Amino acid sequence: MKETEKRMKAQTTAFGRIVKRYDLSLEDINDLNTRYEAHKKKLNSFGPRLAGRLDSELEFTHLLGETNISKSIVDCMNDYMETLSQINLLPEKKPLKILSCWINDMKEGEYNPPHTHHDNSGWSTVLFLKVPEFINDARDPHKFKDGKLGFMGVWGSSCTWMEPKTGHFYIFEAAHQHCVMPFKTKTKGEIRRSMSFNFIMDE
Repeated sequence: MKETEKRMKAQTTAFGRIVKRYDLSLEDINDLNTRYEAHKKKLNSFGPRLAGRLDSELEFTHLLGETNISKSIVDCMNDYMETLSQINLLPEKKPLKILSCWINDMKEGEYNPPHTHHDNSGWSTVLFLKVPEFINDARDPHKFKDGKLGFMGVWGSSCTWMEPKTGHFYIFEAAHQHCVMPFKTKTKGEIRRSMSFNFIMDE
């Protein structure tokens, strides 16, 4: 395992497409949350450009570079591209460019239907910033999916579910269809917060 992967605890999942998960610093996550809360009231809504059925989807593009976590994020992006290069899925390496970034505050009953990003070009990410305690009812076979991030198989016939955990950072193809299930929380009013952005190779 490369030193970068040791530091970021990278895990690679291949089910027709490459998805990598990194474990980022909770200290840096706290810094990001603090900066977001400080600017939240002044941020523009990003909702009209997104598929989610959420009330709060706010643009964070111009502030991402000011956060302590930005360097780790760039390291993860470069590591992901190196993985693609090693398995001959990347013909050439070019500088990477973040196009747009937004933060979702998801409440009970809200969800993201199956969707892709950025006209299916480039790559996308999900970083979990806050994860509440969900109500899990073992008697209901559907409850195990509450609040989970789902990645569709290549032909859309199956879905791999990822348990949300604060600090988990996923990178995947923008064309990879994914979704988020609705949920109920044990404590009323708690949110499931995540940040996403799209990036491409700059010309």
